[in-house]
Amino acid sequence: MDFSLDKDALLNTLQDGLLVCSKEGDILYSNPAFASILGLAPDEVRSKNIPKDLVERVLEWKAMISLLEQGSLVEDYEIKFKKADGSRTCAAVSASQLKDSAGQSVGIAVVLRDISTRKAIEQELREKAFRIDFMNKIAKVTTTEMDAREKALASVVHELRKLVNFDLLTVGLTEEHGRHVQVVVPDPDSPTASRELGTVPYEGSVVEKLRLGRAPIVVGKDANRRPYTELSIVEGKKFNSMLCVPLTSRGKTLGSLNLYHSKQDEYNLETAELLQMVADQVAAIVDNLVLMSYLERKIKLQEMLVRTGVELQKASTTEQIYAAIASNLREVVPYIDLSFYLVDWQKRMIYPVYASGGYTDEIMAYPGTVDEGVVGVVAKTGGAEFLDDVDADPRSAQVPGVPPEHNSMLAVPLTASEGVMGVLEVYRPRGQVFTNSDLEAGKLFAQQASVALANFRTMARLQEAKKEIELLNDLMFHDINNFNFATLNYIQMMASSGTIPVEQKVYLEKSLHLIRQTADLIDNVKKLTKIGVMNQDDFVPVDLTAVLRKIVSGLETAFPDRAVSVNLSVPDRCFVTANKLVEELFVNLLSNSVKYDQHEQVEIDLDCAKVVEGAKTFWKVCIADRGSGIPDEKKPLLFQKYVRLKADPKIEGTGLGLSICRALADRFGGRIWVEDRAPGRHELGARFCVVLPAAKDIQP
Repeated sequence: MDFSLDKDALLNTLQDGLLVCSKEGDILYSNPAFASILGLAPDEVRSKNIPKDLVERVLEWKAMISLLEQGSLVEDYEIKFKKADGSRTCAAVSASQLKDSAGQSVGIAVVLRDISTRKAIEQELREKAFRIDFMNKIAKVTTTEMDAREKALASVVHELRKLVNFDLLTVGLTEEHGRHVQVVVPDPDSPTASRELGTVPYEGSVVEKLRLGRAPIVVGKDANRRPYTELSIVEGKKFNSMLCVPLTSRGKTLGSLNLYHSKQDEYNLETAELLQMVADQVAAIVDNLVLMSYLERKIKLQEMLVRTGVELQKASTTEQIYAAIASNLREVVPYIDLSFYLVDWQKRMIYPVYASGGYTDEIMAYPGTVDEGVVGVVAKTGGAEFLDDVDADPRSAQVPGVPPEHNSMLAVPLTASEGVMGVLEVYRPRGQVFTNSDLEAGKLFAQQASVALANFRTMARLQEAKKEIELLNDLMFHDINNFNFATLNYIQMMASSGTIPVEQKVYLEKSLHLIRQTADLIDNVKKLTKIGVMNQDDFVPVDLTAVLRKIVSGLETAFPDRAVSVNLSVPDRCFVTANKLVEELFVNLLSNSVKYDQHEQVEIDLDCAKVVEGAKTFWKVCIADRGSGIPDEKKPLLFQKYVRLKADPKIEGTGLGLSICRALADRFGGRIWVEDRAPGRHELGARFCVVLPAAKDIQP
């Protein structure tokens, strides 16, 4: 088959540019694709000189010609050409020399392919790879540094400079519902550390704007004239450009990442997008570390509260209470000065009771009223107060001798059940403000102080009441017994008189009996009163063996008309934690065993042995008699006050003896009960058992 080739049609349909030129660059021939690549009309191409008019760099063209003259093969040689619209296009050039029949060079044949799209893709891929590598470095930096607010954020600056130009980088951080923004900048003296530049109000800050708008802030001119609060503490030369993106994690704006530059229009939305990638990486780490920091603060706060609680339990004076609160509060809420005030609402006065810091004497010497100062406001309202500059607040009261220092202040009320009892006040130096976390910690310590002071007041009132009751009881019992004694003497004198008829002496005997019962009742009430005011401080080791032997030896004297024998089985020594009233407990039990035994010969079994209940050691004393016993249904009533199970007129008693026994056993930390001497047969007698704590420091 015949095939005819139209060379001109072929050259005109090629997508690659084709041209023939002289060594100097004058164009001798070009196809339409060449003109199209450069954005020229076909008839414009012949008037152009390649090195002078079409290539971006003449040296690249001359280098290619030199290679050809040396006989080298030129393939995919990259040269940038200037297009008609002023832009640049990159071409891959293949070239060779054209020679005549004599072998002389008559021109250069050039084929070029537009590779601008490919180069753009390659550049984009390189940028993406660079960004990925950059983000990996950022991630490595932020995960290897424990303090994102300090070292990690400073290390980000070094990596970020590879992508973005800036004269200054700052980070603004704030707590949730915080009142201020902490501004952190790289430390110029250390490439791996940061320093806090200061703290500014949240209202009007970049962080507030970003939290509300959720969009980057891009400023191209006179950035330092913007009204953002962070700019009030940014030091350095005039800034024209500013770029701020939010540090956002889990839907919360934690702060801002901010760049500043002296050039105008240095930043755009593309830069903002890149910076946001960095900010997102940093924010996630910051969020985690802030959470860890929050948990650490909570743990430390709980530890300090527990330690304070232990110290407050040991405090025996209000001075020790204030000192314990002041010492442990400083561990979680650092301060330079602290004061405690108590309120006297009747006098409407506020009195300083404790102070630490630079002006202790001046503060302690200046009481005030509830109608002056921030302390008065807190006392009246019952609400805590933040002041970033206490001396600038018109409500503040000036303490004589204390100069204005414009410190920040936190005042927390001390609240009891009856209302505000005082105020806790702490100070920090100017610029170091108090946060919501400080407020919550201050409230917890103030609550501890309030409870401790209220308990101390209650204990003081109880001690005073105890002393007053003891005094009144002693006076009452002493005077009534004196009256009884005088009345008893008068009646005895009348009974012995020969002028009283025999039939009337019966009434005198009954009167004597009632007076003696009244005396016994007074004595028992006095004992119950003493039992009611006993506490652990009154208890000491008591040799129970000696007590029991003493009581047993006195039974014959107490009951001269009865024949009493006691089978005593006790150790040589056994010590219990009690006081001298323990003797009263066993006197009552042994006396009852004799009183309620109607046999001519009274026989009692008394034994004492050590027992262990749980992890505690006790001494158990059991007293068994052979009386008429106690039915099961009456046993629960036996230790109640004024209960006598047998109304026998021959047996004296007020019904308080066994209730005194139970009260004593309870107070000593033991217990008492009754059981049958012979199980199931109450009529054969009763067994009273008492267990009392063994003394820990004395071994039998």
